Amino acid sequence: MDAQHERFRIEFAGGTAASVANRRSFRDHERNDIEAELPGWPPGRPFAVRGFFGRLGRHTRTVVGGPLMLPLHIIAALFNSPSSPDRRGRLEERENEVDDFPVMWAARGETARTLPWQLDPSRRPWRTVTELELADSDGCVRITSYEDTARGNRFFGWGGGGRVPGSEAVLWEVPRHDVAGAEVKPFSMNESDVKIRFRDGSWARLTTTGSSAARKVVGLLDRS
Repeated sequence: MDAQHERFRIEFAGGTAASVANRRSFRDHERNDIEAELPGWPPGRPFAVRGFFGRLGRHTRTVVGGPLMLPLHIIAALFNSPSSPDRRGRLEERENEVDDFPVMWAARGETARTLPWQLDPSRRPWRTVTELELADSDGCVRITSYEDTARGNRFFGWGGGGRVPGSEAVLWEVPRHDVAGAEVKPFSMNESDVKIRFRDGSWARLTTTGSSAARKVVGLLDRS
């Protein structure tokens, strides 16, 4: 890691409640869907909250599949795979964590709308890794990406690989001053979600590799 800055794997969060599990929405301040308005974004699956039978199916798969998946979860934990099960913290915002799951909240022209589509794991190639960094040299907050050489698939990685030479790119950057603050969102697996607030009133909900990384991201973005 470069001595001048720290980097943290980060991407748009996904819901954890059965109604919105692994789903995410993109909203303006009136809670309208804004995905079609985001320039250059590849099409994605339309967001919808699961109904009763959909939620029941999620719970059933969890109850039935949990014991069967335990050995795989243990192996996944050893390799720091995102399929490892973790505990979820307290519910804070039912309207944004159960009834809906916005990961971008922004009106036209606001900062959160400029975030890159590569942060969405359902849109980007699965080998693409996105990271957040705060560079001390110029005080900019950046989102960078690279292609990972790891074997596996989107659902179960075989451990961290190396960086494909020449694949690193800067996707997005803003001055540190444009960030109003950040906070850990407890209602997430292992409290790994972070809400980043911008000075224009927009915000984004991103997720990291765990609670320790989430706290470090908040510490970096909240420092004066």
